[in-house]
Amino acid sequence: MGIKLIYNAVNQVEKGTTIYNENSQVDSVCIIIKGRVLVLRDGVKIVLGSGNFIGVNDVYAGTYLNTYIAYDDVTFYCFPVQEAEDLSKIFAANKDYKGVMVASLIKNLYETDKVYLSLSANIEQLYVFIKRYYALYLNAAGRYGNSAKAINSIENIVPYDTSFEPDEKKMQYYRECAKISMEVWKNFCGVGETISQYILEEVSGLMGQLSGECMEMASYLEELFTSLSNDNGECLFNAVAKLAIIVQNAGGNGKELINILDNIIDQINSIETLFEEKTNRSLKVDRKKMEEIYYILLSTSSSRADEGQGDSGYPKQEAEKAETVERELANSLKQIMDYVDFDKDRGANFEKAITDYMNVKDKHSMDDNVRILRKIVMTSFYDLYEKAFFKAYKDEKVPRVIDLFLKYGFLDERMLSKDQLVELYYLEDESKNFSGPCSVYNIKEWLIKVYEGEKEPSKNDFDLDYRDVLRDRRKRGEIKEAEEKELLVNNTQKVIHEIHNMFRYNHRVVNGQISSFVPFLNGENMLQDLNKLFLTAERVNEAVKEIMEIDYSIFHREVLYVNEEKGIQKEYVMKQVFPDIILMPTQGHNAVMWQDITGKRKSREGRFLLPIFTELVLKDMLIKVFGRFRWELCRTIQGTAWNNIKYKSLTSEYSDYIQFYRKNRDLSEEAKEKIKLQIQKGRNNLREIFVIDYEAWIKGEAAGGLRLNKIARELLATYCPFNLNIRKRLQGQPLFIDAMARFERNKIKKVRELELRYRALEKDNIEITEELKETLIFFRDL
Repeated sequence: MGIKLIYNAVNQVEKGTTIYNENSQVDSVCIIIKGRVLVLRDGVKIVLGSGNFIGVNDVYAGTYLNTYIAYDDVTFYCFPVQEAEDLSKIFAANKDYKGVMVASLIKNLYETDKVYLSLSANIEQLYVFIKRYYALYLNAAGRYGNSAKAINSIENIVPYDTSFEPDEKKMQYYRECAKISMEVWKNFCGVGETISQYILEEVSGLMGQLSGECMEMASYLEELFTSLSNDNGECLFNAVAKLAIIVQNAGGNGKELINILDNIIDQINSIETLFEEKTNRSLKVDRKKMEEIYYILLSTSSSRADEGQGDSGYPKQEAEKAETVERELANSLKQIMDYVDFDKDRGANFEKAITDYMNVKDKHSMDDNVRILRKIVMTSFYDLYEKAFFKAYKDEKVPRVIDLFLKYGFLDERMLSKDQLVELYYLEDESKNFSGPCSVYNIKEWLIKVYEGEKEPSKNDFDLDYRDVLRDRRKRGEIKEAEEKELLVNNTQKVIHEIHNMFRYNHRVVNGQISSFVPFLNGENMLQDLNKLFLTAERVNEAVKEIMEIDYSIFHREVLYVNEEKGIQKEYVMKQVFPDIILMPTQGHNAVMWQDITGKRKSREGRFLLPIFTELVLKDMLIKVFGRFRWELCRTIQGTAWNNIKYKSLTSEYSDYIQFYRKNRDLSEEAKEKIKLQIQKGRNNLREIFVIDYEAWIKGEAAGGLRLNKIARELLATYCPFNLNIRKRLQGQPLFIDAMARFERNKIKKVRELELRYRALEKDNIEITEELKETLIFFRDL
């Protein structure tokens, strides 16, 4: 039940009373004097105690984003507030309220962040668990001679996909702020109101982002959970229990399957507890039915020993190969540290941290002790990698264990099964001589290119290239001009920059397990044979060519062409520039568009990053990267005019379309509602909103499926046109004809302009070179 609040007065309510309802208009904020208040939002559930304000972050949205319910009998003081400016009246009433309100909101953010981290860790853990135990179930069914029924909900699940990346430095800052005492906040914020208003607005924005992501993650977790347990019976629990009963009724030993079932029950209990404690949702679990099934299973349990099952169902490698691998990879971590003469004290701590980590039951845990272990491992891993790279570069014969470490992130043989070790040892990219459009490098090969001066270091996460970083350091007085010049040509420092920036940052991103990432290869996360997960140069290039058969102009760009020998002073030609693709040493499910160009020249290649092992469809991963590349390249080429509608471009027109979609008369109310949801899904990031449409364009509309609205279809048809064959196939559909009409007009206009320009050159006796001819052919064949 709700209540009528008394403004500027103390209010008292009983336990269970709703103080504010989600989506209602903001009219006040309250400070809790006694008791606790439950703060509920889809995906987030936290409790705030006395001394905390409630409703503050909602002020910036205009409506209450949360439902606030009395967790106990609560006493609170109510202040009338309708907009952010009204907070000044509260501050004027009591100068301490500035510090109290800021500390309260940061506490709220801190609690929301804990929910976010818990959901994030469980998403990664649950996905891996379901895939692993489903594979165990299928394998067991095959070994016991039973046909396993495929579970569609598991067959079709994919890793959690999000464009949301919290600003980790900012979040860590506010986590530290949450530890500051109230008195310090009162003194700090008492200096001036501007400080308080700035922090309140920023923290409210961060809370909105985190809460929105929590809602998405809770929905995904709920979807995953139904594949473990649901009402219709098509779930992993029922499948394993049924198989166990069949095996035991046939006189076999179902102990292996009962162990699997026990782990599934533990997982169900764990996720149910998570939802109860952290989210404003509940999961449907038919405990009675589960107990009945489990009782039947135990009552039919056979005491017959089933010797020789265990690993006997798995394929065995040739004995000679297995012996070679076991011998050469024994004590791998120690071998690697001895090879580089790693500091003994650090090495001992590193070894202990690895061993402790291996003994952790829940490797995705966000407990402080596990987080500290991961931090120790991370720091030592990259220091070890750096030393190993430079030593291996100079050695004529590099031990296989070092090669595996540098290429694939292999660190400790205990992290992989025997079969996985054999597969990894003999794993090689036999397609290196494959002729494809893109140059594909593993990380070791890439760092060699940087060390030998063939490639410049990549940008860092602040979008600064190596030269810019040095210039910035000189301006801050860290180095002098002479040192800057020396470092510009120091290839050793370039490699160190590449490892500390591009490699270290993106290693985690392409892996996808942001909160529980470890940099070394872990066989527990590999649910298929390594050969199936392994990305080769051929596989990558085949996927690239598949997408180019749809978006054929993706890598074409207009560049300045000068040929003084032929008398050509300044012309623009279309040039196809393929990106470098770097394979990061991890298993993962994210692809990254790291750079659209290298350096400042617009004719230089971009850089895409992929995990070297992945179970996802490579083409689907690359489609998103291509969409981001389209957007960023246009932004780079357009410069400051990228969103200026006076200068027609993909980014300017798409920005205008999203900004003013509510006023667009060509869009139906249904289409506007879909755009609203799309904006939310893209986290108000124009690039990510565009990528959603680009995916629909390549995967849906290219096959004739109508996925986009009229405006989006016309923009994609104009700036990301299909190849000629697809356009011919779609020309019978009126909606596509209308969308492509503008593209056809632009094409004809461009061809005429080029033909007139080239005739003028010929009149001046200037030869039409191959570059100019190819540009005309490009536009004619569009």
